Amino acid sequence: MSLSVTPLSPALGAEIGGADIAAGISDGDFRRIENAWADYSLICLRGQDMTDDQQVAFGARFGPLAPWSRFADKVEGDETRNPYLMLITNIREDGKFIGSLAEGDIEFHSDGIYIEKPLAATMLYCVIPTIHGGETAFVNMYSAYDSLPDEIKIRIEELKALHAFTYNSRRESDNAARKTNWDDVAHFVHPVVRTHPVTGRRALYVNRLMTQEITGIDPVESREILDILYTHIENPDFMYEHVWRKGDVLLWDNRCLAHARRDFPPEETRLMKRLTIAGERPV
Repeated sequence: MSLSVTPLSPALGAEIGGADIAAGISDGDFRRIENAWADYSLICLRGQDMTDDQQVAFGARFGPLAPWSRFADKVEGDETRNPYLMLITNIREDGKFIGSLAEGDIEFHSDGIYIEKPLAATMLYCVIPTIHGGETAFVNMYSAYDSLPDEIKIRIEELKALHAFTYNSRRESDNAARKTNWDDVAHFVHPVVRTHPVTGRRALYVNRLMTQEITGIDPVESREILDILYTHIENPDFMYEHVWRKGDVLLWDNRCLAHARRDFPPEETRLMKRLTIAGERPV
C-alpha cells in the first residue's frame, strides 16, 4: 500500500496513510513522511500497534532522542522502563500513579521551552484513549506570527522572554512571589520570535503556561505585550484539535506549534507513551 498524505485541518496537520511502524518503513517512504512533517508541522499515523523499541527506533529517525527523565519528575519504578519513553497516564498501582501528567487540562505550551536547547519535537502514542475529553489542541505559530500587524512585529522583533517549568504562569501574584527563586525551577530566556532551523520561517515562541515575562522591559509593558500575543495566538483559525483514537501516533514540531490538553473525566482511563527529540537553541 502506497503512502498518502491528507490534511487534517486548514490550520495545520496531516494524516499519513499506508504506514505501519511495526512492519517497517522504507527510506523512501520515510522521506515522504519527513517532508510532510516539515510542510504540515504535525503528522498523524493511525492504527499503529508497536512495541516500545519500535516506537523509539521510529522516533530516532527524526533526530537525536532526549531522555525523558531530564524534563520531568521520575515516578517510582521508572528505572526499569525505556529511558526515552515517558508514560502519560492516570493508571494507578498500589494507590500511586504509574506515570506523569495524570489528570486535568494543561494550557498552551511548547515542550522544553524552559531549557537552553528546547525539544524539537514530541511524539505521542495513544494506547488507551478516553471516551470523553482529553483532546489535544495545537496552534500554528507560523500563522500566528505571519498575521500579526506590522507594528506589533516591529515591537517584538528583538525581545526575549523568560520561560520556566511551572504551571502557574497566568497567576501574576504567584509569579511575583517566585521571581527571586527562579533557581528552584528549570528556566531559560529565548527570543519571542524564533526562526525555524529547517524551514527558515518565523514563528511566535511564547505561551500562557510557561512564559513568565518579557525581559529587559517594564513589567507592565511585558504583561501588555504578552496578553496581546496570547489572545492572538489562540485564534481558532490557527488551531487544530485532535480527538484521540487507539493506535494514533502524533509527531509535532515544538519549534512552530504550541499545544494544550483538554480536561477529561478522572474515572476514565488514559494511557499514552511520550517520546521527545532533542533540539537546538532558538535564534
